Order: sequence, then structure tokens, then C-alpha cells
Amino acid sequence: MKIVVDIDDSKLAFVMEFFKNVSFIKKARAITPDEITNPEISHSMEAYEKGKLKPTPVNLKELKVMMDA
Repeated sequence: MKIVVDIDDSKLAFVMEFFKNVSFIKKARAITPDEITNPEISHSMEAYEKGKLKPTPVNLKELKVMMDA
């Protein structure tokens, strides 16, 4: 199981050291604000970059409907 916790940058070192000392925590690492952690999105981006996946054409009207849904 993964849990995401928002921590103040000034306390990050303390929290990371605390997590390392808790026996049932396998590993702890900081996630940057621009890091993609969802593997489905990551694989989709890789497939698009390699040309295995083509973008789906969408007109502006359909896009507005999808955004307002």
C-alpha cells in the first residue's frame, strides 16, 4: 500500500529519518511536485513518444463538453 503525505519542506529531513526507523515501512522517498506517479499515465506517455500510440483527434466543442463534465 502507498500513502502520500504532504509535509513542510523544513521538516522533510526529520520525517524521512523517522520513516527509515519505523520497522514496517519498506521505503520512503520524496516526490517532486512535477513527478508523474501514476504508472498508466507514464506508460501512455512512453508509448506516445515511441510512436506506438496515436493521439485521438478532438474538436474544441467536444473538448469543452469533456472539461465541463
